[in-house]
Amino acid sequence: MTTALKEIVLKGSDRKSDILRKAARVFLELGYDATSMNVIAERSDVTKPGLYYHFESKQELLYAIMSYAMDVLEEVTAEAAAVATDSASRLRAMIYALARITVEQEDGAFTILVIDETKALLGEHYREITERKRSYYDTIRQAIDALAAENRLRRLDSTVATFTLLGMVLWLSKWFERDGRVSGDEVALQVTDMAMAAVLVRG
Repeated sequence: MTTALKEIVLKGSDRKSDILRKAARVFLELGYDATSMNVIAERSDVTKPGLYYHFESKQELLYAIMSYAMDVLEEVTAEAAAVATDSASRLRAMIYALARITVEQEDGAFTILVIDETKALLGEHYREITERKRSYYDTIRQAIDALAAENRLRRLDSTVATFTLLGMVLWLSKWFERDGRVSGDEVALQVTDMAMAAVLVRG
């Protein structure tokens, strides 16, 4: 786990972050529309007034979850890119960082919600998270474009390559089990290897 991810995950020890994680799992299990603040309070071991003390509404809670998830994505991606020495290692580091987030964050709930429930956000919340997602995708696409400029990218459209790689990694949140026979780190490494093999020119 990267330093940035360790620091962000450690923030989860406070009450508000604990509610965010538990609420994320409830939204994932039941869906945003079918989830009530009563259920979230019960699952989070907090009173309903206590829940409303931290979050004024279910909408604000969903927005807080997605903001938290994007904070994690942006920080670990920036850290990964900063230590890379060339275009290929930069893309690899970013893909691996995303894979590690996906297998580290509890149940992958944060990652899934950013992908599956963005449309449940309203107004400015929707615009902000959508823009942050677009910026994140562009960061990956720029790394792929850099490979193309160096003639190291296979004959692929960079947009197609970006969304395919992200889809490959984010699918981890749908099937990875922490008590399975393959560790999270090994799964993240294997998925990263496959992702890089899919876009790099052989030899």
